[in-house]
Amino acid sequence: MTTIEHAFLGVNIVMATGLERRYGWQLAAFAGICAIVPDWDALTIIYSLELFGESHRVWGHNLLFCVLFGLFIGCVDYFYDLVMRVVFFLSRLFKVSSLGINFSVRDKFSFMGLFVWVFFAIISLLSHLVADVVSSGGVGLPDWELKLLIPFSDRGFVYPLHQWGDVGVTLIFVAGMFAMLKWKSKTNIVAILTLIAVIAYIIL
Repeated sequence: MTTIEHAFLGVNIVMATGLERRYGWQLAAFAGICAIVPDWDALTIIYSLELFGESHRVWGHNLLFCVLFGLFIGCVDYFYDLVMRVVFFLSRLFKVSSLGINFSVRDKFSFMGLFVWVFFAIISLLSHLVADVVSSGGVGLPDWELKLLIPFSDRGFVYPLHQWGDVGVTLIFVAGMFAMLKWKSKTNIVAILTLIAVIAYIIL
């Protein structure tokens, strides 16, 4: 999947549960951000194409990284409300004042809240791995294995059902987004149907 598709996937996973109604839009935004984090290893292309070829879908695309980073970033964002702070900073930077957002930083904490943040951080990160295992290759592109068990095993995993860059998945997510805007009281149902449609499209 592309970066935007990974983000949509993370957001829809949260929206499907309906928990954003209890914990706020920050939870869905946080999940969307976490869902793209494993692609940090693609930044190695800045150094060289050779390093990119060796590290992309390896360093950030493994179970150990996703679980450990999920634990870390889930705790950090829950206690420091980073998503809210970034949105507030960007609204000030671009002089946007009509978002209708209460920019109060979280000041009440609970074990359940922390669990929810860590849980969705890990699930969103892992969703990236699942999506990349089934979305690989394309016109002129080879299938790209994921070293999911690094550093314990060098075995590669890939089960290409869907070509990377196929816009069909993006269109489904965008349609789901507009449907959520139209039927705001049914966002969890729309998110569930969107995820089902994406899975069906990939399989078919």
